[in-house]
Amino acid sequence: MNRLPIRVRLTLYVVILLTCVCTLLTALAIFNANQAFVIPLTSNLPNGEGETTDSSNSVPELYMVPDTFPDGDAGSVLVAKARADFNALSLWMMAAVICGGGFSTYFLLGRALKPLRIFSNEIDGMTENELSQRIEGSFPHDEIGSLAVSFNRMLARLDKAFSDQKRFSSDAAHELKTPLAVMKTNLDVLRLDACPGQEAYEKTICVMERQTRRMAKLVDNLFAMTAQRGYDFNDTVDFDKMFAGIIAELASRIHEKGLVAIHHPCGFRTVANSVMLTRAFSNLVENAVKYSITGGTIDISAQSDGKRYAVTIRDNGIGIPTDKLDDIFKPFYRVDGSRAGAEGAGLGLAIVSEIVHRHGGSVSARSCNGETAFTVTLPVIPMDTVPS
Repeated sequence: MNRLPIRVRLTLYVVILLTCVCTLLTALAIFNANQAFVIPLTSNLPNGEGETTDSSNSVPELYMVPDTFPDGDAGSVLVAKARADFNALSLWMMAAVICGGGFSTYFLLGRALKPLRIFSNEIDGMTENELSQRIEGSFPHDEIGSLAVSFNRMLARLDKAFSDQKRFSSDAAHELKTPLAVMKTNLDVLRLDACPGQEAYEKTICVMERQTRRMAKLVDNLFAMTAQRGYDFNDTVDFDKMFAGIIAELASRIHEKGLVAIHHPCGFRTVANSVMLTRAFSNLVENAVKYSITGGTIDISAQSDGKRYAVTIRDNGIGIPTDKLDDIFKPFYRVDGSRAGAEGAGLGLAIVSEIVHRHGGSVSARSCNGETAFTVTLPVIPMDTVPS
């Protein structure tokens, strides 16, 4: 049955339903007719005194139940014939209703399902290279029309996802190609020198080490972005201890730039994945250190309204143009000018956004007059939800 077209299946269901209903109604009609069938008695029927009635006389029209007729009487024959005619007519009408209903249902379903056939044909014509195509045509304002609208929305999301994936792969290849090109260039220069000195070797080794670290960090970040789909959220994270550890790890870089890192204790704790959440906030603090001006200040504070935590990391550095704030969380995106000369592949903030969203939160940025602030909001999760 499931292999039949939906039009045929629905028609069969309607025919079965019509057959059941018509059979029941016809059986009831025949039963009632056979029980209550009567004929008029107006002539040549025996009266109570052995005399016959005269049809010319003006007498009331009488009726007799068929079962009271003697066997072989003319009235019994008439009743039997009337019963047979009525039964035959009822059966023929039942068959006509069933057949007519079946054909009408098949015809009407064809018209009703025509938009679905058009919809299916347009989908069949699509390939993985034509995700920008949309379902066209005039669809009725019903479930089929809603399906077409939903399908177009899904295509738009898939098209965006595939475009982002292609751009991500292209950017990743470019970021890996750049250090490889630098390494190859330095090796070619070293090979051109017939008798390279110690200084040339040391210079080439330094370049190789720097570019190797750059590629290792890029690969590590790429792995972090693709591998953070299945981790658990059952750790108790203390914000004060987490930020104290992050500042301690970056102490040497903070000292090199003469920065002042201020952390306002908050006493907040939440349930999360400790490793990934620490990495997200570490990226934000490291970003603040990287782009702060020499002798600047990094301020870390947290607030709560009872339902969500809001953690803000501020720095007074080179700032971010307002029209670029919506793009800085995209993979490999780097703001022109302010970030062009800085190291990095533009994955740090993308990793932050991914981790925070995985924790049910959000991250935003604002920048004005050289001061940049990143705010991370996370849901307040009671400690008693941590599995023992």
